[in-house]
Amino acid sequence: MIREHVHHLHHAIDDQSLPVRGAITLGALLALPLFGTAVRTLGSALGLGRLVFPLLVLAHVPVVVALIAVWSIGCDVCRTEGSA
Repeated sequence: MIREHVHHLHHAIDDQSLPVRGAITLGALLALPLFGTAVRTLGSALGLGRLVFPLLVLAHVPVVVALIAVWSIGCDVCRTEGSA
């Protein structure tokens, strides 16, 4: 199931223009510290203790999105240089 979601994300990002993929990467990287801080704050406010760890794992989803976008941009750059 996770593989299907990553595959869908990969194709959705690949269909975007290069500037949009750059914006996706930047937005995902900027969202990472915000999500991490929000999860830690929520965890301590609710007294979740060790249950914060799975939430922190979910908070790292923007990293996956950013990696897919960077990979997509890199593939386009390599294809463009190869055909020139």
